[in-house]
Amino acid sequence: MEKNYQKQKTHYPGKSFQQKDYRDWKRDFKIEWITQGIDKDGIKFADDFGKFLSGPLSTSQIRNIYGELKRIQMKGFKSEKTAFILLKPKLAYATARSNPLKPFTDVFDSAFDAVDTENLEKGSKSFENLMDFMEAVLAYHKAYGGK
Repeated sequence: MEKNYQKQKTHYPGKSFQQKDYRDWKRDFKIEWITQGIDKDGIKFADDFGKFLSGPLSTSQIRNIYGELKRIQMKGFKSEKTAFILLKPKLAYATARSNPLKPFTDVFDSAFDAVDTENLEKGSKSFENLMDFMEAVLAYHKAYGGK
């Protein structure tokens, strides 16, 4: 079954799963999954992306960011907006130290930028959508053997 999956073309235009490089992931990410909510295509993307990340990234590398997001969620996006805004430079620093984080950082940056930090009502909803997306990526990463 594994071999069939790897040969299967995804719904992303132009390239098979194995042919995608890190730039393709950023291009194929849809901000609507953050602004409006994740859909079946978003889940398929999270599945493929989690599988892609399971090779080069350890679970702890993703969990560092996810843990901070979870802490922000528990305290409330509105009161932790500054902590949220600081996640982007923290991830940039971690990426500079560990190049395999680059595809994850590119997608996270696109998702991060889709969260409205000016309108806190819209921002709170899009932050929850970001959490759903991140949970899906993390779950698939672990399911595919992420260390």
